[in-house]
Amino acid sequence: MKKIGLIISASNFEHQKDTIRAIHAKIKEVGGCALYVLTSYGLYLDETLYDKGEATIYELLDKIDFDGCILDGNLGTDKMFRPIISKLREKKIPFIANNFGEQDTNFVIMDGYKAICQLMTHLVEKHNCTKINLVCTGDSDCINVDTIRGYREILEKNNIEVDERRISMRAVSLTDGRELLRMFEEAGTRDAEAVVCVHDVHSIGLCLELEDQGIKVPEDMIVCCLIRSTNSMAFRPDISGADRVDSRIAEISFELLLDLIDGKDVPLVNYYDGEVYFGRSCGCSDVQDDNVDKKYQQLVLSKIEAGNQIRQMMQYNDRLDEVSSLDELMAKLQDMFIGIKCPQYVLCMNQGAMEFVSSDCEFKYPDNGKYYDDMMNAVAGYTERTGEISNITFPIEQLIPMEIEEGDLVLIYPIHHLEEIYGYLVFVNEYLPIDIYNYRICHESIASSMDNLHRQMVLRKSVDMLEQLHMQDALTGLYNRYAWERFSSDYTGKDAYCVAFMDMDGLKNINDNYGHHAGSNAIHTSANAIKKVMRENDLVTRYGGDEFQVLSTNVDENFWNNLQKVINDEIDRQIEAQNLPYTFGVSYGYCICDKKNSLTFEECCDKADYLMYENKKMRKAQKKNN
Repeated sequence: MKKIGLIISASNFEHQKDTIRAIHAKIKEVGGCALYVLTSYGLYLDETLYDKGEATIYELLDKIDFDGCILDGNLGTDKMFRPIISKLREKKIPFIANNFGEQDTNFVIMDGYKAICQLMTHLVEKHNCTKINLVCTGDSDCINVDTIRGYREILEKNNIEVDERRISMRAVSLTDGRELLRMFEEAGTRDAEAVVCVHDVHSIGLCLELEDQGIKVPEDMIVCCLIRSTNSMAFRPDISGADRVDSRIAEISFELLLDLIDGKDVPLVNYYDGEVYFGRSCGCSDVQDDNVDKKYQQLVLSKIEAGNQIRQMMQYNDRLDEVSSLDELMAKLQDMFIGIKCPQYVLCMNQGAMEFVSSDCEFKYPDNGKYYDDMMNAVAGYTERTGEISNITFPIEQLIPMEIEEGDLVLIYPIHHLEEIYGYLVFVNEYLPIDIYNYRICHESIASSMDNLHRQMVLRKSVDMLEQLHMQDALTGLYNRYAWERFSSDYTGKDAYCVAFMDMDGLKNINDNYGHHAGSNAIHTSANAIKKVMRENDLVTRYGGDEFQVLSTNVDENFWNNLQKVINDEIDRQIEAQNLPYTFGVSYGYCICDKKNSLTFEECCDKADYLMYENKKMRKAQKKNN
């Protein structure tokens, strides 16, 4: 079975949908192939962190052994195309490009020369235009070169002077289209009778600006475009131009790619004819076309449907943002896909990304320095062939933990937050992501919820750290009196518990003769000794100065009777281990509170405190007598 890769962007939603559907239909018709679509919502134009994160999906070219690839021209600029082309050539993968030309690269492109010749001839002969401005998108692109050549030839053929000021280059955006009038004014070409834009976005922007300035189309100025889309067809006035017919170019590209895979000779440049329409933007509204009407109808219906879907999509977006664990996120994700009737999906994550999402650790790329691990984890998903998928580890070359069969469509989208790459989302034989533009809301919320989950982990860790600092004694690492007040109820609420008070002996002598640094060491040593002999779940605190307090549910009289000796013996061992020139110990008192004595907590504390000071007096007297 041949693995066919399609490298495309969803930046032009209608174009992406028509291209994928057309190639998938041909793959099912031909047989023996499966279609893998590496796609994203980014457009690599200005190198934003979002676009860079989206572009990492194309790094999967390093992992999947495609038999051939189709590289679509809507990805962005040379900064995107050339690394991908280099990667394909390095791996010796046959490929063909759509809608853009690159040196020594097989590509398919609409015949811009023929299309501009038809448009220019129509404007000159039908509408008697002699002042025609041409707006291109780049001076080196194949279609722009052919367009400029045809533009000049038609003018010269009709004995019209070629004014180079009327040829301009603009980036593709609606804003740039709106700026055309100002640009014409600066160039001295504001008197144009007609404007031909290579890209329909420019023509739409120009029409909007003309309308704002009270200039009528086509009465005052005719507007056309070379690359016509559903948007320019549905725009009013509908804009005359050449429809490049995305489905046709996709079919041609696939057929030529199969020839390349089979080792056949394929011309580097493969032209096809676009379909030229003349609509109301040049005053030819009498021309009707059923295909245009059908596309307009589909566009209107999709907009209505999109409006109905937004509320549902936003509800799922909110639910994903509410999660507090990775498991909860996966469960909510499953609910979302069932809710939007798209059950066949698999979410694959890097091992490091899973740790990042579910903890407060820093984000780290895989050890191999690439964006994706050699081994991935399918954390959630469902397909008709496998049933439910959960936490399955698999080699990334497999892409997902299931066999891909001939005729399958595999859509692969990146999951990331800016440049932090979590993994990718795979759909098997599901058209929802390309048919419903609003799905993008859910797609974005998946990555957003992962980042939000990590932020929760960081916040929890920060709160825990602050709380720990608030309740922890800096010198000894024991709890302090604030912790004693906070946690004491956990012990006093039991049927029986014990309170023990301890006070150091000999600390003043150490401070006076060896300094406060030595005194601090003595306090720290005493704390270590007490902590070592107490149970893990006992509450051990440095209440202040050289005073320590303990709360425990251990009510064994033998234990508490022997505890002072055990602690002081441990202190002596640590003194000897540190080779200290001074000695110290602790005085001690305790009180067990149970149903026998029915003392309150305060009374227990008072009794333990009293016994501790009695013990201290006794130890002083013994020391004096010795």
